Amino acid sequence: MPRKVVRKERGVFEKVPGSDIWWIRFKVDGVEHREKVGRRGDAIKLYGLRKGDVVRGVKMPANMKHKGVKFGVIAQEAIDWYINHERRDVRNFKGRMKFIVEAFGDKVADEIKPSDIDNWIGAHDWSPATKNRYKNVFGKTFKIALADGKVTSNPARMVEQRAENNARIRFLSDEEEKRVREAITKQFPMHLPEFDVALNTGMRKSEQFSLEWPEVSLTRKRILLEKTKNGSDREIPLNKTCLKAFEALHAVRPHSGRIFQSKYGRDLNNPRKWFELAIEESKVQNFRWHDLRHTFISRLVMKDVNLRTVQELAGHKTISMTTRYAHLAPEHNQAAIERLDPVEA
Repeated sequence: MPRKVVRKERGVFEKVPGSDIWWIRFKVDGVEHREKVGRRGDAIKLYGLRKGDVVRGVKMPANMKHKGVKFGVIAQEAIDWYINHERRDVRNFKGRMKFIVEAFGDKVADEIKPSDIDNWIGAHDWSPATKNRYKNVFGKTFKIALADGKVTSNPARMVEQRAENNARIRFLSDEEEKRVREAITKQFPMHLPEFDVALNTGMRKSEQFSLEWPEVSLTRKRILLEKTKNGSDREIPLNKTCLKAFEALHAVRPHSGRIFQSKYGRDLNNPRKWFELAIEESKVQNFRWHDLRHTFISRLVMKDVNLRTVQELAGHKTISMTTRYAHLAPEHNQAAIERLDPVEA
């Protein structure tokens, strides 16, 4: 297919043919000025403005050079991309981006170096996993801007990932669950279904608290999650406890939109406030909401459910993520190794 012929515009040009990154050139008192802009349409508009400034006699330094788009601009475009593509993690992306823009919003995007990103991330007292999440926000932002011709490189690609320690597996014992359940029932009874759903589905917090009724089938006893963290859809079966929790919720909230809401009828994005108070009341130590997912997976393994099935139910992308829990079923391993013993006559 022949390349589309682009009508030439006076003072507008591609410095690198085919790059789709456009510049403008104009003269002030016989001195030529060049500015890098980006999209062709933006370059045409800026050229018109600059010519108007020249006619009005606006003073411009002889070495003036447009350095490119600022990070704040490509940050907003990345947020818009997440919204338009209906990404489930858009809220987390926006939250992290807000913090990044405070430091980088006024910087020219093409002048941000890998060391700038690495030093900024390293200056914060975050876990390795959190640092990697911020690196990923930088990377995705520059990737989108690069595809749109707004920048010439992606410096985040040169920033090393932090080594994450995923060894922590904290799960509720039966006695601890009883104490937590009693604390929730006493202080926050309306939130008990959220606790039961988390404990019996193993959904990630972002998956559970973005859930809407069209994704839940009470007749089929299934939840259909689309665009999960590992990039694929996942169907979750509902046991009796979980089905009962959803039926109770539907009886009082048969609305469209988010299933889980606050007592004020607003969408609930994070259970941390009430859950941390319940944990404190229960005297259970060192336990977070995400550990309910660990509890779900751990209990499956300890009940001798095979790891492939556990992988599917948990939505793990690789089996290696699931095998972290394999040590919780020592009886299963013992039974397997005893098969090597000779059969006694």
